[in-house]
Amino acid sequence: MAIIDARTLPDASQIQADLLIIGGGLAGIALAKELAGGPLKVVILESGGLEIDMENQALYAGSGVQTAPGNPDRPFDDYPIQSRVRALGGSGMVWGGKCAPLDPADFAERAWIPHSGWPVTRAQMQPYYDRACDLLEIPRFPLERPASTQANLQPLALDPADGFFPAPREFSKFTGGRDKAAFDAFRTRFANAPNITVYLYANVLKIRREADQIIGLDVACLNGKRHTAKAARYVLATGGIENVRLLLASGNLGNGNDLVGRFFQGHVTCSNDGDAGNEGTAIAISRAAPMELYAPGKGLMSHCVIGSGLKAQTRMRTGNFTATLFRADVPDPDSKTIAKANAREGEGEGEGQLLGYFAMTEHFPNPDSRVTLDPEHKDALGMPRVRLTWTYGPEDHAGLERSVTGLADALGASGEGRMCWAIPRGKLLAISSASRHHMGTTRMHSDPGKGVVDADLRLHETKNLYVAGSSVFPTSGIANPTLTILALCMRLADHLKSETIR
Repeated sequence: MAIIDARTLPDASQIQADLLIIGGGLAGIALAKELAGGPLKVVILESGGLEIDMENQALYAGSGVQTAPGNPDRPFDDYPIQSRVRALGGSGMVWGGKCAPLDPADFAERAWIPHSGWPVTRAQMQPYYDRACDLLEIPRFPLERPASTQANLQPLALDPADGFFPAPREFSKFTGGRDKAAFDAFRTRFANAPNITVYLYANVLKIRREADQIIGLDVACLNGKRHTAKAARYVLATGGIENVRLLLASGNLGNGNDLVGRFFQGHVTCSNDGDAGNEGTAIAISRAAPMELYAPGKGLMSHCVIGSGLKAQTRMRTGNFTATLFRADVPDPDSKTIAKANAREGEGEGEGQLLGYFAMTEHFPNPDSRVTLDPEHKDALGMPRVRLTWTYGPEDHAGLERSVTGLADALGASGEGRMCWAIPRGKLLAISSASRHHMGTTRMHSDPGKGVVDADLRLHETKNLYVAGSSVFPTSGIANPTLTILALCMRLADHLKSETIR
């Protein structure tokens, strides 16, 4: 129907719909696209506008700290505001477009990882991943990994028995970071459907509840206007930090078991640049591996990704792990141990390569890693700001080191290369680089004592409120979460459609 500026509505307007989606990021948009043209009257309430502006962005400001055993605490006060975008399209405005599904191992309950296991399997998610790929206009990811005989998908000839495998990525054009015109169409044209309305600058301050029913929303604009919104069903889709903020600010909604905001997980990359006197993270490859494997013709950095499957994780008692290899300038090769290894690896062939790489490891679910409210500090609308305590346990960094060692052993055993890891554990926190991925804070579990939402993403404490986005992930995996977010939204859309038939 339309995209409407909520600031232009008469004060105290009431917005009504069959389904209200709180948040116009990629999750909210994907869900609305799936319902466009159907019988449900759908409204999206988006707190920002069509472009990023600092007045709205300032509503995200909060405080934070990263902690890990044996590492000095790392102040992280800028992260809550810098890692999100308050505009229609959300963080898709700055997303790089990288897509991959979670691995089958990510959905499994792994005995050495407390709180692991999803109430769905990768096989059950496969049709929704296919639909998410179609939405983003990228090739579909098969359920089975590429066979070792598929040389075009094998950057390195590693022994499958070691449990490491190529982990292809695809890149969507639907991101403001790559193709602004295509992304603008993606995030606006769906609102032309007769049953869809998007309200901009509509900030939800409170979700109102009576017994086990949500009965309405309090909506505010920065120009002082206040509105209400009411529907039969609601979907909260404001991201892994803001989902928590709104639930806790709404009378501790959904938090009867003290789980809302806990189990925050994020993705970080770890690497170390070398110089003439210090080793860096590098891999010496014995032949010319196809580094352009996952980004051909896309104007992106040539790279490939090596992951660890359930076999490797079980053997090493680690979480998921990837090493992303890329071409990079390197210092004087005569000064580096790894460069000398590279010369030996390529001896007689002239095809050896010295590559950079960065490592990523799964952040184990940790109840002490959490988002809480800071009632002493409030934003311009009177909402408590957030406090993020991003906590690693002893197994997170130990598992990273075991994974690096395992891959190094696999490279050596196959004769494919040598690997250098020159980062002391006590410096891992300081040199890590954080992504915008916020996961785990409203985790999915069939048992209300272990999760905030059920397998259908419905809040355990209510009959008509659902939660979408990566906050429902029980475990983080390694893949960029966007494709899984969209796949879960496809699944939720089917559930919402089936409810209307009953």
